[in-house]
Amino acid sequence: MRKVIDTNFLKSDKLREYLSDPENLAVIPDFVVMETLKGGDPSSICNQFKILAEHPKQVIILKTTHAVGGLRGRRSGRGLQRRLTDKEQTAAFKQFCEKLEQAKNGDAACRKQLAGKCEAAAVDLDVMAKTQETYAANLAEHAKKYTEAELAILTKGKPIPEELLSKITGEILAVADTMFLVHPYFKKQPPLKKLSNAFLFRYAVAGYVVALRCLKEGGPNGASAEKIRNQIIDAMLVAYSTYFDGFLSADKRAQDIHETTSELLKFYHRDIRLFEEQGLASG
Repeated sequence: MRKVIDTNFLKSDKLREYLSDPENLAVIPDFVVMETLKGGDPSSICNQFKILAEHPKQVIILKTTHAVGGLRGRRSGRGLQRRLTDKEQTAAFKQFCEKLEQAKNGDAACRKQLAGKCEAAAVDLDVMAKTQETYAANLAEHAKKYTEAELAILTKGKPIPEELLSKITGEILAVADTMFLVHPYFKKQPPLKKLSNAFLFRYAVAGYVVALRCLKEGGPNGASAEKIRNQIIDAMLVAYSTYFDGFLSADKRAQDIHETTSELLKFYHRDIRLFEEQGLASG
């Protein structure tokens, strides 16, 4: 099994139990690393990574979100997982943990190197937060188009009827299209047959689910930008988890977002196959 690990799960005994099976791998997105480094305290960072450090060969480090966002969905399954993986950082994870330990024990060179990484992580998180505030606000505006009954379906993980799916598909595609256009690796949205495997599309789906949940919970005036921003971070991790075998989080809300996002993606994969079959039939 290969499962994405949430930041809040790093110190969980359930993670140690999961990694007790040598066939199980912990998949770590860049955001989880940044969240762990942002505090800057070597002892705290070591404590966060303690369980992973006990199983360095079972840890997969992913490429940066910026790099992953530019990947085309030309493959699926393990082939796509390999394209998401940062091979160098994965191979060097054991060494990284050893240097963390040295920094905790007072090694000046390691402390200086770690301080640089922590500072860079804090800057990246600040930039990410500002971007998400705008993104969250836009999603909240889209969410206002739905009735209370429709929001209840999406927020409680109920089966999504065809009529509601059709209604939200256009909105999600519009959000995804905007994201593709502003990403420097794209000039236009990928073709339909590759769309559902693209990270930005899956991120748009998960982010849209988050916005709907926040609006539902925030009442007629909507949820605060800060609340949506924090959950958009969950959406990012959920988007990564859809490429693997699941998501391990101590946050039930994040788990619910994962379930709803996965259900939506099943519909999109099905529809894409139908479109392709119709195209072949008409040809």
